[in-house]
Amino acid sequence: MGISTRNSACVLSAMIGSRSTTLRLVAAWSFACGVFVASASAHAQVWRGDFETGDLSQFSTLNATIGGRDYITVVGDVVAHGAHAGRIALHDDAVWPNGLKRVELHHSPTAGRTAEGAGLYFAWSFYLPVTLPSDPDQTIGYWESNTSYHQLMAFVVRGQDLEFYTQLPTYHSQWIGTGVLTPATWHRIAMHIVWSQSAAGRVDVWLDGAAVVTGLAVPTLADTNAAFTQFGLLRGAIAFTDVPVIYVDDALEGDSLADVHYDELPSTIPDAGPSTPDAATATDASSGADASSVSDGGRSADAGSRDAGRATTITGGCGCVIGSRDGSSALALVAALSILIASRRRKLGGQALTSA
Repeated sequence: MGISTRNSACVLSAMIGSRSTTLRLVAAWSFACGVFVASASAHAQVWRGDFETGDLSQFSTLNATIGGRDYITVVGDVVAHGAHAGRIALHDDAVWPNGLKRVELHHSPTAGRTAEGAGLYFAWSFYLPVTLPSDPDQTIGYWESNTSYHQLMAFVVRGQDLEFYTQLPTYHSQWIGTGVLTPATWHRIAMHIVWSQSAAGRVDVWLDGAAVVTGLAVPTLADTNAAFTQFGLLRGAIAFTDVPVIYVDDALEGDSLADVHYDELPSTIPDAGPSTPDAATATDASSGADASSVSDGGRSADAGSRDAGRATTITGGCGCVIGSRDGSSALALVAALSILIASRRRKLGGQALTSA
């Protein structure tokens, strides 16, 4: 863990004077750090797309650049987590080969994670600077089968309403949240999906930490092909003159609800004002390719930084990590130290009275 008990003992000895008490304090310190490290390692994201690389390398993209204009940019003025987020603008000329108008980020889970009987958790945050229109509406996120390209389930925004629907065996609206999308506010969608071609499939959905769909029994796979997810802005093969904008951040794939931080939203809502593209923004060279060629080039982009930005590392000390999400280990450490110091003081006080 990088804890030097010798150095710690020297410091604590200077503070409270007793070597035996110091050793007990060091033991408590080590135990508290150890408990936290063990608990922290139990939950780690499988994949992260949080733009903290300063570019789009964690994703593949669709129509990121059209005619030399970047429709997906990395920004630092409107963020949900860390220092960066993605800004997506949908223009009428963002036409996919099938005629749909779309600008999206793409993530494919690794092999087997969407196979029959497998399950995963996925979450992402989004921010709408202004209320989007109801007509036309816009799909902001969905799951789809690879190769056969059958949409499996999706989220659609109409004004301040959010709809979740499934497509198997046929289209069915599963939930509509009326007025739930406050503009200029970060929202977070989280999902738990058990993959199956039969009704053994299961879907749970959370919005801003609250369960809105629970234990939905529905087919979640169209066939034996793997599933992928895309989020951003998608409209049909229609003409429009407005330019809808969405910010996205902190996309996480994991094996538990805790892994994907389903209820984490920023405490301070930023001003959506004009955003300036980050100088390090990257564009997708394959944005004009057919959907079958879209690959998830960022699966390993977060290697070694599974929870970067969500924890503070103490330097020059024990080297352990005190997590901002759960301060239980830090509290345990403080409590242990307080008890031992109080005990030491009581003993010293008793000795003083006796000598008097």
